[in-house]
Amino acid sequence: MKQENENDGFTINVNSPGNFIAREMTFNGTVNIGQNNSDNTNCNDRQVAQALENIVGDDQPIDMKWKWAGAYWWLRWANAYPVDVPLFCRRINGLPFKKELPVPCGYNDIRRVCAMRFMEYDPRRMDMLQPSSGEAKEFYACREVALRLSEGLKMALLPPEAAQDLPK
Repeated sequence: MKQENENDGFTINVNSPGNFIAREMTFNGTVNIGQNNSDNTNCNDRQVAQALENIVGDDQPIDMKWKWAGAYWWLRWANAYPVDVPLFCRRINGLPFKKELPVPCGYNDIRRVCAMRFMEYDPRRMDMLQPSSGEAKEFYACREVALRLSEGLKMALLPPEAAQDLPK
């Protein structure tokens, strides 16, 4: 919390997937509660489904069930998807996919990875993370999923004519 100037009150930004409880507070300035959207893709469910369809399957980043944890990591931080893993899986399974995914998302398959220490850090800053030796395999697999999903979501936001001009 910082004071903008002597007469404006305070600006409060809460950029955490956790909870924020305010009691008996008066604000005279800007209050933003929620995730920081400065580099958020803010895609809708159709766009998320499209991006996921492109990275799920054989020879793709999500080729095993536990690798859905990488999608959880990205979507939780960058697209305000549920932090609660069972709710996340329900949201994913309710997306408007055009085809059935060959690797389904399930709570029991990702819960162990979603509880790892690196998941508590914003994946948009993943280059600053150094995983522990016990989490390295999962970290690098989730990193690949998050990077590919990020690129897919950016593509989904482009107008169709602009997306056609990009190299495949």
